[in-house]
Amino acid sequence: MEGEMKTLLWGASLGSLVIAGQVQAQDRANTTDHAALEQDRGQIDTIVVTANRRSESVQDSSLSIAVIGGDDLADAGVSEATDLGSVVPGLTVSLGGGVVQTYMRGVGDFATNANAESAIAYNIDGVYISRPNGIGPIFFDLERVEVLKGPQGTLYGRNATGGAINLITRKPEAGFSGEVSAEIGNYNARKISAAAGGGTETFAVRGAIQYNKHDGYLSDGYNDADSIAGRLIARVRPSETIDLTVMGEYLDMDSQGAATIKRSMFTPVPEDHWEGPSIGNIQQPPTAFIPGGTRIEDDGFNDTKVKAVSAELNVDLGGATVTFLPAYRDTDAAYLTYTPGFYYNTAETSKQTSIELRLANDGEALTWVVGGYFFDEDQTQNYELRAIPIQQSTVSTELGTRAYALFGEATYSISPEFRLIGGLRWSRDEKSQSGLSNAILPTPGQTDNFAERDFEDVSWRAGFEYDVGPENMLFGTAATGYKAGGFFPSVPYPDNSYEPEQLTAFTLGSRNQFLDRTLQLNLEGFYWKYDNKQERFLGATPGGTTGLLTTNAGKATLYGASMDMQFKPTRNDIFHFAVEYLHTKYDRFLYQVYNPSSTAPIINSYPENATSCSLGPVEPYTANDAIPPLQYDSTQSVDCSGKPLVRAPKWTGSMGYQHTFELGGGTVIIAGADGQFSSSQYLSPDFIESGRDNGYLSINADVTLELQSGLSIKIWGRNLTNEAIYTGGGRYAFSRPLAAGGDPTLFYANIRAPRTYGGTVKFRF
Repeated sequence: MEGEMKTLLWGASLGSLVIAGQVQAQDRANTTDHAALEQDRGQIDTIVVTANRRSESVQDSSLSIAVIGGDDLADAGVSEATDLGSVVPGLTVSLGGGVVQTYMRGVGDFATNANAESAIAYNIDGVYISRPNGIGPIFFDLERVEVLKGPQGTLYGRNATGGAINLITRKPEAGFSGEVSAEIGNYNARKISAAAGGGTETFAVRGAIQYNKHDGYLSDGYNDADSIAGRLIARVRPSETIDLTVMGEYLDMDSQGAATIKRSMFTPVPEDHWEGPSIGNIQQPPTAFIPGGTRIEDDGFNDTKVKAVSAELNVDLGGATVTFLPAYRDTDAAYLTYTPGFYYNTAETSKQTSIELRLANDGEALTWVVGGYFFDEDQTQNYELRAIPIQQSTVSTELGTRAYALFGEATYSISPEFRLIGGLRWSRDEKSQSGLSNAILPTPGQTDNFAERDFEDVSWRAGFEYDVGPENMLFGTAATGYKAGGFFPSVPYPDNSYEPEQLTAFTLGSRNQFLDRTLQLNLEGFYWKYDNKQERFLGATPGGTTGLLTTNAGKATLYGASMDMQFKPTRNDIFHFAVEYLHTKYDRFLYQVYNPSSTAPIINSYPENATSCSLGPVEPYTANDAIPPLQYDSTQSVDCSGKPLVRAPKWTGSMGYQHTFELGGGTVIIAGADGQFSSSQYLSPDFIESGRDNGYLSINADVTLELQSGLSIKIWGRNLTNEAIYTGGGRYAFSRPLAAGGDPTLFYANIRAPRTYGGTVKFRF
């Protein structure tokens, strides 16, 4: 509580001093279009989005949406998904090995392997990115990013339970334009970006490339970056009614990868929050000191390659527009990472094909879209898990997913001021898993991982929009989202299966502009109900090993409110303030853990200090034919009902101020600062104190000199308060180690970057 109050007081003080400049602000002055600056009357710009599968102003949309412009992303240093959490309140993005973990208002997935699917749908130009390890550093040469909060089941389908993140690339246009930028900073950071394109109204091409490299933020080299990504887009418009865009992408990451660092209440932790886990003994788990035990080393790696091609064909039929969107993505990932007490060496492949066909009409009284969707993905997964001498195993798995959907949504104007919204989506998922788990320790053996299931769901959306005034809209919506069930590698179905999750969300909001569009105030209140929430945790599997399991947590309730305010008193000044309050609670979160038999070389009961949840009595357990004998002799229930959702802080927000100094002759200086804050949050469903982040306040600042020639020079600093910001993690699995001593609640956590600073030179033409 003290940490939360401290954070809020800091936030209030910062707001009163107005030392911020939120990168999420939808109007920036740093543009080389100085003629436009001269004509600027000081109004807040209109931002057009396509999240509803049609073009509309943000202020006319009833979606809970945050929009970040491409220039703002670059200014904030956003190169990959993990950077995005620093610019959007309510969004937490972390890494589990080489896999991106995304949570929106506490809704997400502890994704760590090929079995995991995010509850937040990432899309690039309308194409769904299925693999959380295939997102990577693709946040370059973008027009904008749209962050949709809440279930998007109607238009975005499965795996959009908590929301969707849409990346919209810059498209080629007639003429010729481009930009080149070079950035250097501490931690030996260097980033080079370039984009150029042009052509005629009939045919145009744009290419973009980004190289990003910096040393590890952890002292042993982890949390580094080394990537190169490219994108080529061609646009063909042979007539006024036909518009075809074809895009090819390539991504190559070759870094040491992410690591987690020790957090504990009872044993010392390094004074330097970013001391690498492989250095010395203080970061090592107790099992590292057992003869032959698994130590954390500095040999981790993340080698991921993505190749993708997609197309979008729009044909104007007069009364409606047909959109055809075929796509293919090939992801090849290999990474070695250490999690608390474990060594994971993983290789995964994914071949994803998707096709979407839509028919849409944007009429005066009725706007509608109908369509169909097909998705096909084939995956392989091979990994070795070590926790020697307690456990060692290998897993070889093949996974298949076939998904089908039919959807439609319409908005009907009863009057010029009042509109009704309705939509439906039918989804079907056909999933399969095959392969073997091979135990080496503690007891050699082999387990068949076979599983096969189908899932179906109907999602819906309904609501209204009411124009209270020319620049004021009131809206209310109710919507549902669905995430298919699945499997984890263990004994055969049904013991390795879990059910789909559903979320129902109610939102009441108001979008407003006042004072001749110089003040913008958007307010929202929301209430979410979760059923069968999927939760991943580290525990004993039914097959006699320790690993990541997925269970259905039961029910949860979330509610809160948000405010987003922008004020542009002059054409040279803009203020921004956003805050979100979130209350979450598991109404029911009950699961079973398996206790090893006395012959197993690990603890004989689930330790009470491994969780703050309630533990039930130890019950006798009788193994079935699928489970090797002598692995377990009892089960025990764990009841976390009443706990808050993980990665769901009560308060998050941002604030900012930016001023443009006009020096004459087309030269300007733009100075700004921004701050983000968060109250405390649990990082994993263990609900232990060492697994709680106490909240933070992070401040960034930058100064840019822009010349009329298109040249700009920027000096920037990020996380100037050098806050240790933790974004995820997990409990040390063997909470009562064989070795003497050790922390029974040892926790390892992901951490964001420390203080960074540098300069960027950019030339636009």
